[in-house]
Amino acid sequence: MKGLNTIVKFSENDKWFIISEKEIDNAKYSYLVKINKEENDILDEYKVVRCYSLNGEEYMDDVNDKDLLNKIIPILIPEANEYIQNPEKLKELLEENTSN
Repeated sequence: MKGLNTIVKFSENDKWFIISEKEIDNAKYSYLVKINKEENDILDEYKVVRCYSLNGEEYMDDVNDKDLLNKIIPILIPEANEYIQNPEKLKELLEENTSN
C-alpha cells in the first residue's frame, strides 16, 4: 500500500492525501483528505477507506457503514486531529511530500 503521508490518485481530478492509517480488526483503514489537481491545496472533503491487496493489486474501498465508521474513526482521528484542527500544518505536510 502507498502509506501514510502519500498521495492516492483515483483519477487525474480525484486525488487524496493519506493523513492517518491503522490496522483495526485485521483490516487496514486510511483517513484521506481530498487535494486539488495540482496537488498543492487541500479541499474540504474527507473519507475513510479500507485498504487491501488482491492478486498483487492494491485496492481501496470507501467505508460508508455508519456502525463501522463509528468504531474506526475514533481510532484514526487522534493521529489526524492535529491536521484537521490546523489545516495550515496539513498544507505544509502536503508541500513537503510533493516537493520530494
